[in-house]
Amino acid sequence: MNQLIRLVYASRSAVQPTTHQGVDPGIARILAKSRKNNARLDVVGGLLFGDGYFLQCLEGDARIVQNLYSKIEADTRHRDVTVLLQSSINMRTFGAWSMKYVPGEQRLQGLLRQWGETTFNPYQLTRDQIDTAVRFLRDEEDAVDTVPSELQPLAGEPDPVVQPPRRASPREAKPRGASRTQPAAAPGSTSFVKVVAGVALICLSALAFTLLR
Repeated sequence: MNQLIRLVYASRSAVQPTTHQGVDPGIARILAKSRKNNARLDVVGGLLFGDGYFLQCLEGDARIVQNLYSKIEADTRHRDVTVLLQSSINMRTFGAWSMKYVPGEQRLQGLLRQWGETTFNPYQLTRDQIDTAVRFLRDEEDAVDTVPSELQPLAGEPDPVVQPPRRASPREAKPRGASRTQPAAAPGSTSFVKVVAGVALICLSALAFTLLR
């Protein structure tokens, strides 16, 4: 029978968290990926996040969990990844949760009050406090059951606005078969042509009268 272990680690978020319908968008993507991969690997666990810190618990086959932790350690979305606890267990305790997440600062504040703390810093937790955090994650009923897929836009993100093509007005529309718009005649140009033609005709008449004398 394969050995089962529980691995609990802490890390610091490398990005500034933002709230989005109760779940930070970055955490939502982490949960989506974790749930997909962990279900395939038969790994279960839970995730706590607060004050910019992660605390994550993984339970499963020892070799698989350790390989998974190596990949998590290389993830650039967090830093200072540190194992807080690694111990053998007889059975997985998170049921069907491939990655359980309990959102909300108020719930975490309730846990901190038990410890007499005001901020969440998993690096400073004692062994008993780590065990309490794992039980809190395992037993809390109000957890996030579904998260947006990392392959889909998060809910609430606006679709790009596409401007419809501008339709030409009837005055701007070209006649069918016209290849070039003819320039309009300048004002008064027709009258000017008539005057020039008249002067030329008078001059020709005078010249003809001179030659006939």
